[in-house]
Amino acid sequence: MQKNRAVTIRSGTPAPDRKQGGAVLIVCLVMLTILTIIGIGTTTDISFQSNMVRNSQLRLNAFNTALSELNGQYRRLDNAADASTDNLLNEALDLGELGEAPIPAADLTQTSANNPFSQSVTIVYLGKEIKPVDGEEIGVKGGPTYYFELNSIVELDNTGVGSNQTIGITQLKPKQPE
Repeated sequence: MQKNRAVTIRSGTPAPDRKQGGAVLIVCLVMLTILTIIGIGTTTDISFQSNMVRNSQLRLNAFNTALSELNGQYRRLDNAADASTDNLLNEALDLGELGEAPIPAADLTQTSANNPFSQSVTIVYLGKEIKPVDGEEIGVKGGPTYYFELNSIVELDNTGVGSNQTIGITQLKPKQPE
């Protein structure tokens, strides 16, 4: 019988250095920490960007709501057959210059159940026959011209989101109620 002999094969690679003492573990932990910080920064950046997009969309919706309300009220006021139009303009006239006559909430055109904005629309009487810089009167033949502003204010409650739109109206003196 032969005895088993241990055969040692020598290669050209040296034996691992036992003095490293976990250096690979420390390097891996440092790299993992750096990657975690980059990941958290990216997530925060994406969150900020999505909030900016949402705010931009809300501001655009507020602008469009205010402008649509303004256009709807202008068309309504431009309709000469509507007796409530003359009443609103006369109310603004009675308040005097820069007096604001609010349009009732029931008459607003952009109200609906899914509209998150609070709205107000006012008519402001600016004056009669405003004179330009050169001193000549602006007016229409057949009577004095009255100048009004139609203001539409739309705001989203508890935020800084809103829009304020204004349109100028010139009109002959409104009919007095009978």
